Amino acid sequence: MPRRKRNKGINFNGLRKKCSTCGSIKVVEHRLVEVPPSNRNYNPKEEKKVHEQRDAVVTHYCSVECAPGGVNEWHNHYTEEDFWRP
Repeated sequence: MPRRKRNKGINFNGLRKKCSTCGSIKVVEHRLVEVPPSNRNYNPKEEKKVHEQRDAVVTHYCSVECAPGGVNEWHNHYTEEDFWRP
């Protein structure tokens, strides 16, 4: 009896989607997930990912220039002193 091929997961590193701003199909570099507020309690056993929730809105961007807010909102400018505890 032949063995079946396993289903492979989605490769998020090379994911090609349509950019929400410019409309061209390119590799996704930035993803914005908007999740509505929830009034239910947190369940640690629930393994559903954020972008798989029913009311989540996911927008894809091909570069920082296409993303809203510019470079300052999408890149972290942390230093070592920000994480230092006395």
